[in-house]
Parts: sequence; C-alpha cells; structure tokens
Amino acid sequence: MAIRPTAPVPAPAGDAPASETSLFSALLGQLPGVVWAADRTLRCRYASPAARRALGLTVGADLAATLAPLGETGGALVEGHRAALEDAAAEVMAVVEGHRVRCRLEPLRDGGGAIVGVLGSAESTPDISVETQRAVFASALEDAPGAIAICDTAGRFIYLNAAAKRFADRDATGSRIADDAAFWGQWHHERGPLQVEQWPLRRALRGEVVAPIELRKDLADGTQQHMYLGAAPLRDPGGTIIGAVATAVDITPRKRAEEQVRRLNAELERRVQERTTELEQAIHGREREALERLRALEEVGRGERLLSAVINHSTAVIYLKDLEGRYLLVNQHFERLFGVRGAEFVGRGTDYDVFPHAAAEAVRANDRLVLESGGPLHIEELVPIRGRERAYISVKFPLRDAEGNVYGICGMSTDITERQQMEAALRRSEATLASIIESSIDPICALSRDWQLVALNTAASRLIPELIGSLPPVHASLGQIPEDFAAQWRGLLERGMAGERFTVERTLPIGGGRQFLVAFNPTVQDGAVTGVAVFGREITELRRAEEDARQHQAELAHVLRLHTMGEMAASLAHEVNQPLGAIANYAQGCRNHLVAGRVDQAELLHTVEAIAREALRAGEITRRVRELLRKEEAPRAWADAAEIIRAALEIVAATARRHDVALTVGSDMPALPVFVDRIQIEQVVVNLMLNAVDATRSAPEPRLVEVRATIADDVVEVAVGDNGSGIDPAVADRIFDPFLTTKPGGLGMGLAISRSIVIAHGGTLWHTPNPGGGTTFHFTLPPDDRA
Repeated sequence: MAIRPTAPVPAPAGDAPASETSLFSALLGQLPGVVWAADRTLRCRYASPAARRALGLTVGADLAATLAPLGETGGALVEGHRAALEDAAAEVMAVVEGHRVRCRLEPLRDGGGAIVGVLGSAESTPDISVETQRAVFASALEDAPGAIAICDTAGRFIYLNAAAKRFADRDATGSRIADDAAFWGQWHHERGPLQVEQWPLRRALRGEVVAPIELRKDLADGTQQHMYLGAAPLRDPGGTIIGAVATAVDITPRKRAEEQVRRLNAELERRVQERTTELEQAIHGREREALERLRALEEVGRGERLLSAVINHSTAVIYLKDLEGRYLLVNQHFERLFGVRGAEFVGRGTDYDVFPHAAAEAVRANDRLVLESGGPLHIEELVPIRGRERAYISVKFPLRDAEGNVYGICGMSTDITERQQMEAALRRSEATLASIIESSIDPICALSRDWQLVALNTAASRLIPELIGSLPPVHASLGQIPEDFAAQWRGLLERGMAGERFTVERTLPIGGGRQFLVAFNPTVQDGAVTGVAVFGREITELRRAEEDARQHQAELAHVLRLHTMGEMAASLAHEVNQPLGAIANYAQGCRNHLVAGRVDQAELLHTVEAIAREALRAGEITRRVRELLRKEEAPRAWADAAEIIRAALEIVAATARRHDVALTVGSDMPALPVFVDRIQIEQVVVNLMLNAVDATRSAPEPRLVEVRATIADDVVEVAVGDNGSGIDPAVADRIFDPFLTTKPGGLGMGLAISRSIVIAHGGTLWHTPNPGGGTTFHFTLPPDDRA
C-alpha cells in the first residue's frame, strides 16, 4: 500500500510549525509495539510504551538489572544483547503482555558501520522503502472508515483524512481549533453544548489522553448527526508535546436504527437489540483490529527494522501483491506456512506458485473484487495447505501511490478453521439436544427471566390445553396464562429463578386427577440465572401400584398376625383361664359364705375387689390380642418405643413361660419417642420375640431372650437376642426371603413382612451372631418418619 504524503500547509504568521517528520514520529511513539534500544554498556536508550509496560524498561536504566526479575527469560534476553554486540543477531522466546512471542535482538550501527548498540523488538515491519512505508501509512489513514485529524501545538490542522473532510463538508486543513464551529458546526455532549476549550483536541494539547466520547449535532433538516470522538497528544522522542491527533467515528446510522427499533413491539425489540449488539461487537472488533493494524503500519516512521519485526512476528498471514498478482512482500508466517523463501519468492511468485489452480483462481477473483470496490473488504477464503483445506478471514485493501493511483493489494489473513469447526459442533449439539427434548414423552417447557415461555415440547403441548383450555404461543408471558392456573406455579417458578433446584409432586385436575413429579431447574449462563426449565414425569400409575403394594402388605401382615396368634393360642388360653378360674373360685367362696350366713362385710369386699382385678386382667389380655389381630392399620402417631416393647412382652410372656424361657427387658430404657404405626411395630417386636423363644427350645437351661432399646444419632435401635442354636450359615444370607422357614408348620413370611414394615418406616432390619451362641436381630427407627 503506497503512502500519499499530504501537501504541507503554510503556517500562519507568528507560528512556529512543527515538522511533519517530528509529528509522525511522535504519533508512532504512541503505538503499542514492543521496541527498545540499548548502548554498548547495555543501558536502555529508548523504550516504546509497550516495551515499558511489558518488560518494565525505563530510559537510562541498566538492562541486566531491569530484566533480572524475569528469571530465565530475562537472562536469555541479556545474553541475546551481548551476542548482538558481538555482531550476531539473536532470537529469544519470551512472554510479552500475556503472549508467547519471539524477541529479535540486532546490532545497531553508526554511519560508518560500527556497532554502537542493540535494537530489540517483538514486532515487525515490511521490507519496503521508507517512501513506500509513508505511502502505505498515508493510504491507510486516508482509507480509514473513521475520521482522523492532526493539529500542531498552535491548534492548526495540518492533516485531515477523507472521512474527516466529510464531517465538515469541506477541507478544514489550515484552520484552527478556534474555528471549529464554523467548519464542524455546534456539537453537544450529554451536559450541553461543547465549548472550544472542551474539544478533545484542545484537551489533548494540554497533555490529556481523551477516551472517545459521544457527541451529537443538530442538522438543518431537523435530524441529528452522532459520532464518537477521542484524542491523544503527540510527543517527540524527548516527551515534548508537538501536536495532537483526533479520531472520530460516525454513528448516526446506528442511532437512527436504534430509534427505529424502539418503535417495534417488545419481542421484536428484544431480538433486534440482541442482533444489533452482536453487530456492534463485530463492528467494534473490526474497528479495533483495523486500528491495531493501522497502529502497526504507523510504526513505519520508526524505520524499516521496526516494521519488519511487527510483520514477521504476526500470527496472521500478511502480504502485498502488485496488479499482476506478483507478491511484493510476504511475512515469515507466510514463508513457513507455504514453504517459500522470501528472497527468492518476492517479485516473482504468484498465487499459482502457492495454491492449486482452482484455489489460485478463487483468490485472484477476490483480489479483483477489492480492486473494483476501491476500498477494504473482509472476505472468507478456503485454501488447501499441506493437503488440508483451511478457512481464512482476509482483510484486503488497495495500495495507492503518492498520486492516488492503485498499484497493488495488501492483505492480512487469519485462520478461522477451528472456530468454524467449533461453531458447527455447537450447532450439531443444539440440534441433538432439541431432538432429545422433542422426542421425550415427559412434558418439558422453559421460561426466560422476564417470564416468557421460550420452549415447549410436544408432550407439554398436549398436556397444557387440557389444563387451561388452550395452547399459549411460544414467547407468551406468564400474564397471558389464566391467573388461577398461573398463581399455582408462580411461587415455584420464583424459587427456580432464584437458583434453587428442586422437585415437587402435584396432582393435576385432568382425567379424574393425574399425579406428576415436577422438577424445576434454573438455566445458568456466565454465572447468572437466565430462566428456568420445568420437567414433568407422570407417576399416577406408580402411586397406584404403591398403594396396591401397601394394601397387599397390610393383608400379609394381618395373615401373619393370625398365624402368630394361632401358634400362641394354647398359651393365651392358659393365660385367660387363670383369671377366669380365679374369678370362679372367688365367686364360689362368696356364695358359700352367704349360704352359711357368715357375712363379714370387710372380707366380702376384699373378695369382690379380687374378682374385679381378675376380670380386668382377663379383659386386658383379650384387648391386647384384639388390637394385634385387627385388620385395619392405625394411623402413625408419636409413641414410646420402650412402651411398645413392654406391651409386646405381655403378649409373648405366656408362651415364654410355657417353654421355660426367661424374657428380660433392659431396666434402664429411657423414653424413646418414635413416629410410627404402633400396631405394626408391636407386631415386629412380637414376631422377633416368638422367633427367639422358638430358637431356644433345644438350648440347655437357662433359656434366655433379652430385649433392649437404645438411641444414638437421633436413631432408635431395638435388639432382640437369644442364646439358642443360631442361624444355619447355609440360609443366613436368605433369612429374610419370603417363604423361607426353619420352623415346622411355619409360613416363612414373618421376617420378610417384618423387614418390609421396618423399611416402610425408614429403618433397617438385620441380624448378628452372638459370641456365646444364638442370634440377635436389630432394627432401627428414625425418631420422626414424617419427612
């Protein structure tokens, strides 16, 4: 790209204009290239702003001491400086501003060829003449989409590019900042009219770097013009301000587009705003990229070595071509990528020497488009490299000479193959997820942060009309859904929007009532909740099966109780006969006394009281048996586990005495509150006690059965142990299986039903062998099973 120098502007009388060379030198000094120079004593004599930030260099400081904190990298850089002083250029890999770069160290020579110092750089410049560099720089400024203006210290404009002249509708070169209103019109910022002293260029001449600010101007047709304007001072190598540069971007079209978007409906506004934001980011990204490349080109004023370092260390492919397609310049990345030697390739090689014929034709066609457009273009190109096709985004623009004639093309191409592959993979992933959700038989829907319905699968589309009478459209708000239905779910959705993941069970009023498990899961992006996804799972049949199983278990438990009472019938009959026999004896004694006429009132009262006690005793035995045998289940309630054990002991006591088995209960059992079905837990204890009594029949005397209960970690544990024969190891692992019994005439259901009752209460039933013989059965009960 050729540089077209601007014509010098005569300075008004009384002013001392700064030279164009010094102004451009100061402008280049503001650029972020990592460049420094040192003398033969390794003392820093120059450091660009980027070098001062990245390596901590300061003018006049000793390089060895300054680079020491960088460790091995600093030591390698110092050795590279010493090698350059010995007339041997060196390259050192280092981390500069978070990136791994190749630092080049070359000897600096005076006019006679003697080495006077070292030039260090981490960026490159093209191997072209200074005149061509200036032409490239001026052409880039002239073709830049944003306005660029440069003034000297007297506030006189010495350069304006084409965009800047369009802002003023005339060439303001030679005018002063004080004349801005005449050329540029009256601009306003957010606080009101912008005065001359507040102009960014005026502030930059006072040494201030002015970040871009938004300005507006009222036009004659009643519309407004908007722009972003920023400025920075220009300094000579000594730091003295010798001018200022201002950059401006016309954002009027964007403002007008935004005004038009605001008139659309709420949903369209959201979509257009999202797209506008994406486009702005892309535009700003291109602007930043163009600005960075512009700044790299502006480094030409630093000399041929500096620009060569910038280009040769770039990760993009950079090249210049003439109108016949011959390469005028390629960077080192181009050479490495396509396996060419710059000295042999430049001036002779074309695209046909690098690419297959079809690919070369496509690249040349894109070049012709750039030449026909007369300005920069962004083009996606597919080129084969080492047998594999790669995708590149190329920024190409025409090169012009000092007279404005196009003599070639400059291009910068960046590999975007991996990015395109990632985007394609993301699209495939999204399509797969959408297919999975759509094919699910469970209803699924999603709401955004602003309570709009953003997704709905087929299962949900069939279910919702049954609930509210119609199917709301996608992107309908919660306010468009009937309030009586929305109110039932608003609180749950608010919990999901707050970031909580949870599941609830709901009965929906359709088909006689259908039960669903509904899961609420917040959708999170970049750490922020953007909405909530709702998943439903119908469990109507599952709940019916659970209820059937519960009723079946109750039936089995009742059969077990009947069987248990059958086994205990003889013992219970003996127990009941005792109080009945006592009642008969006491009644016969009273009759004998009455017949003989010997009525002692005190003795008769004592006998009647004994009859009453024996009657109550018989009634209590009968009540215990009746409660245990009744079929219906009692509701769960708070009960004392120790009291349940003592009640079970009274039922089993008669059987134990008949078989000469001693039943003992821990005397120090505290109150152990549990939330249970008392009858079911009493049945478990009775069954374990009877099994223990039966297990001791073949044991030598004394035959013992011990029951104890403890509490630890809020869990109540009941243990029933005996000193009997123990459990056969062959059936120990299957002892809880249904229909497995070791007793003649047994059903084999006692332990199976007992375990299901304990599990239904949230506990566990297991057995352990006793060291001295026999077995202990344990089961646990949470203190409150309602949760």
